[in-house]
Amino acid sequence: MTGTGKLNRHIALSGTSLAAALLCAVGPAWAQSANGSGNSAAIAPADAAPPQSAADSPDETEADIIVTGSSIRGVPPTGSNLISVTRADIRTIGASTSADLLATVPQLNSFNTAARATGGGAGSFAPGLRGLPATATLPLMNGHRLVASSTKETNPDFPFIPDLAIERVEIVADGASAIYGSDAVAGVINFITRKRASGLETSVRYGMADDYHTFTASGLFGKDWGSGSVVAAYQYAENGNITGADRKFRVVDFRPYGGVDSRSSVCPAANVAVNTTGYAIYYAAPTLAPNTRNLCDNGAVSDIVPESQLHSGYLTAHQELSDRVTLWGEILYSDRKDTVQAPPPPGAGASGGVILYNIPGFSTNPFFKAPPGSGATIEFVQFRTDNLYGADHIDNKFRVRAGNSSAGIDAKLGGDLKLSVYGTANWARNDAYLPAINPAALDAAASASTAATALDPFGNGTSPAVVAKILDYAGDIVIHQRTYLGAAKVDGSLLELPGGQLKIAVGVEYRHEAFRQRGIYGGSQVPERLDRNVRSVYGEMFVPIVGTDNQAPLMRGLALSLSARYDDYSDFGSTTNPKLGVNWEPVHGLTLRGTYGTSFRAPGLRDVGATVGAYYFNAAAIAGSVLRDPTRGAAQVDTVALYGGNRGLQPEKARTWSLGADLTPGLLPNFRASMTFYDIHYTDVIGTPGGSIAFTDPTFASVVYRNPTAAQLSGLLSIAVPVNFAAGALPPIGNLLDFRQGNFGIRNTNGLDVDIGYLKTTGFGSVFAGLAGNYILKYKTQLSPTSAVSNLLDLGVPKATARATLGAQAGPVTAVGFVNYRHGVTSLYATPTGTAQYSAGSYTTVDLRFSAKLPNIGLAKGTELSLQLNDLLDQRPPFFPATDGIGGSYNLGRYVAVGLRKAF
Repeated sequence: MTGTGKLNRHIALSGTSLAAALLCAVGPAWAQSANGSGNSAAIAPADAAPPQSAADSPDETEADIIVTGSSIRGVPPTGSNLISVTRADIRTIGASTSADLLATVPQLNSFNTAARATGGGAGSFAPGLRGLPATATLPLMNGHRLVASSTKETNPDFPFIPDLAIERVEIVADGASAIYGSDAVAGVINFITRKRASGLETSVRYGMADDYHTFTASGLFGKDWGSGSVVAAYQYAENGNITGADRKFRVVDFRPYGGVDSRSSVCPAANVAVNTTGYAIYYAAPTLAPNTRNLCDNGAVSDIVPESQLHSGYLTAHQELSDRVTLWGEILYSDRKDTVQAPPPPGAGASGGVILYNIPGFSTNPFFKAPPGSGATIEFVQFRTDNLYGADHIDNKFRVRAGNSSAGIDAKLGGDLKLSVYGTANWARNDAYLPAINPAALDAAASASTAATALDPFGNGTSPAVVAKILDYAGDIVIHQRTYLGAAKVDGSLLELPGGQLKIAVGVEYRHEAFRQRGIYGGSQVPERLDRNVRSVYGEMFVPIVGTDNQAPLMRGLALSLSARYDDYSDFGSTTNPKLGVNWEPVHGLTLRGTYGTSFRAPGLRDVGATVGAYYFNAAAIAGSVLRDPTRGAAQVDTVALYGGNRGLQPEKARTWSLGADLTPGLLPNFRASMTFYDIHYTDVIGTPGGSIAFTDPTFASVVYRNPTAAQLSGLLSIAVPVNFAAGALPPIGNLLDFRQGNFGIRNTNGLDVDIGYLKTTGFGSVFAGLAGNYILKYKTQLSPTSAVSNLLDLGVPKATARATLGAQAGPVTAVGFVNYRHGVTSLYATPTGTAQYSAGSYTTVDLRFSAKLPNIGLAKGTELSLQLNDLLDQRPPFFPATDGIGGSYNLGRYVAVGLRKAF
């Protein structure tokens, strides 16, 4: 076998839950994992797999396949760990959406959790690799970049592809900026779609858990006429919502466990403080007894999983214009509506609550209620605005419409070389509606003196006209994002070496990104117009040094990959990132591999160009806040802080390397095992220097101005929009804080990926087993190069995640069991005297899958039934004395789904 190895059409599951042997049992073909070494061969008996249908037939020849992590056709990523999930795996896993599928991969942060919305379109399930942020993992579709659609992020989102249109998903768990450019720091997730199909396929699934349901319906039509084909697919998916109150294990009062009571005092029933310094004595409505306080769980009405509806459609076509030229195109469109339930906002004016007066001749609020015996004429009231909204929750609404399209032409040049010229046009629109309270209208109503104009914080007495003024403050924002790309690439064999064919790829790209925002937020227009251009050139060379024709003892194969990419950004400059990969096969069945390279993440457009807001805080307001300057002691000062984008940002940088081994012993057919050690050094991580550490950390000395000069103050205010003060109306400022985004953070992590699989053919069919997992050995972070080092393994990141598989296939019936394991976490929790450390137990769940193909006759022809049981034992998550009793990690509980698939 050469260094390239035999690349089988169906790359099996490597690093996910299913053993690669599963393809024999449930799919059209069985193939060994490609796992990055490039050594892949069909090893199951030829009669073990069912015959392929036209719908399951390979879309491309081996020579035409581009494997994620390499830009050369037919060459897997040399040295890297490649995790691949095939269409057959997806069917057996029971995944009906991209989120469901990625939740089965132990290396991803989303492993064994429910998808949750984050910012209405910021990839609501966008998972990062190996505990790093999602922005450090690059999503692709067929190797092409995607558009962002979030209200907050401008990094690419994950695609919502109809499930029937997915051919496979490939994950390169290694830095890959030398091939793909920005964002490929931890790795790449590439969704590869079907190119050929014949006939009609349909699928429907309904699932339910406690207080929750899902429904999906999909259809795919394909036509293949030999020289060309067309595939069209559509999917509708919906799910209900889950609130905190829907989960019986929720805890928010941790005093019995040595913690603190985390319930809020901003509740539907008001709390009152009167004529006291700092409002230390409270009275709970409605009785207003002294030293009482209403407390409530605002998280009970907040969504853990939001209600969502999704329509997605995919269309692709290709046509051979001659035996040397092929024209192709594709488009994916999705329309998603998320309704994210949240508690009504607090009734908070400029004072942080409302102040009611009962002073004749000044202000007499008719709804004023003095605590009995207090004789109060002024009172401070905290309350949640349920009575104003007429409900115990509000709905934040997002509608995200996104399109990703590419078209191009492939032309065969001389020999094995091929020229590909293509363009990409991606677009997204995010409509966000975010209810909010008008603080000025609230304060005015609180100090009003008639029932028709005054605020009633204790009941329903506020007039509809006043309510309308107070609630007429919702954020209503429309965001458009665009990505346009033009590219050309030449790849193929260049010359014959003793070890095999030397192959190359050389490409150029030009990309334009645009962000447009309009609308109202915080009572102000918030227009933003951001653009950037990116010019790139890259190259890759695959060098088979030792192959079949020049083998030697302990040197059956040796292959080298060299790649590099240069990116020039119009806003911050250029960056160059190389990568080296090596595969060494000392003996038959054993491959050793390694990589070394650098990667980067360009600052998002909003990181660079988001509107800068200037906020004024008087000395009393910041005394107990994170803006308190510890170097000033009790004598705090009036402060102005700037937050927002920073045009001086530079890219985040990473150095990555890995070592791995893949074992496929000849003495034990159908067995495979692989292990990969990885190390990531991530620097210049973008963040905000907020918090008291900014006043003492030397790194932040340049952004903290004590007793600023008039020139310093006017200089920074000239790039900002005043948010809570009128320009020119500031008193003397003691602290000026430039807390815009900056390149401050450092992350260092390393660990192990493990993947083992085995297949045994039997008289009735086959049995198979597998184990895949990730173990983090180190995860250290710093807020800045001069700050203290924190161990995230002691701050809530689990050390290990794993998924074990055991299954059997007998004729038309397949049964598979999965055991999902997440190591217990250690983190800090608040105590009455400070903080303490607590270790939560591990979390293990069991999933089952059953499928049966009906007899291939009559109406039953082409029909398959399935049953899915997630978290069979309804396992309660481990207790943690913070957040909500389980550290904020959610699953759905026991989930049951039934499905039907049919091909015509």
